[in-house]
Amino acid sequence: MEWDFYNACRQALNDGDPALALRGLRDGHRPDSPIWSPLACLEAECLAALGRKTEAVRLLGDTAARDPGNHWLFYNLATLHRDLGQPDKALEAMRRVHACLGWHESPDNGYVFTHDYFSANIPAWTDWFARLILAEPIDCLEIGSWQGSSATWLLDKIVGPRGGSLTCIDTFQGSSEHAAWLGGIGATLEELFDRNVAATGQAHLCRKLVGRSQDWLRRLAEERFDFIYIDGAHEAKYVIQDALLCWPLLHPGGFMLFDDTHFEFAGRPEQNASTAIAAFRSWFGEEMDALTPPAERQLLVRKRPGFD
Repeated sequence: MEWDFYNACRQALNDGDPALALRGLRDGHRPDSPIWSPLACLEAECLAALGRKTEAVRLLGDTAARDPGNHWLFYNLATLHRDLGQPDKALEAMRRVHACLGWHESPDNGYVFTHDYFSANIPAWTDWFARLILAEPIDCLEIGSWQGSSATWLLDKIVGPRGGSLTCIDTFQGSSEHAAWLGGIGATLEELFDRNVAATGQAHLCRKLVGRSQDWLRRLAEERFDFIYIDGAHEAKYVIQDALLCWPLLHPGGFMLFDDTHFEFAGRPEQNASTAIAAFRSWFGEEMDALTPPAERQLLVRKRPGFD
């Protein structure tokens, strides 16, 4: 019943009527609701959509004081602070997100992320690396490193403890979806990446390759990896090239992870990431096992033994 109420209000917001959603939330407000934190996050979204972001910050701050272990509250706070031009407060909130998710190295080491697209993945990654991706030592490859959030997590939680290596490929120029605001973050992506990786104390385990993934992957033809993360440019034409070039680099029994599988380009549906991923799966289906359901934002596949 509680989630039915939440979903009805969410639908009103998704339909473009935040005022209606806000009225519904406040009319049906129950202080003892078992989902009061998600309801507060939704109310804050409605307030932000109505231009009342300062009020939304106060609401989330009050809620976080009552529920200090809820990472989603701090994630929403970080987004609001960033939108209000308060980068220091946004960073503080994002570090609280990481601490809530068990990544204490982030606040302890002082990592700096102006935009963090990785935090939501931490619960799933923690599970996968504990239950499925067990290579030790482990050699990891990531396509698209951004400011180093996934790279630092891998160094802190996986590569550092197990031994092995991490190879990161990025142009550090951003992708098409970042073009509108990339110049206003106060540092280059590469500077932020370098600063964060150095702060792990394990930079010697990380190899940075600057340039197009399609060029570098051809140069890595003789290497093999246990885990490959594809999170570069999301246009289908780039995703399919990354997948085809990475597959021979993956050990039999190794794992490949696609990010943002449902990423869409308005007016260019042929370039939606799902187009490339569906083609790749149809061509190589006999060589892989899909380990996450289609509705998930990330697709984890395992290369079957015997396919090298």
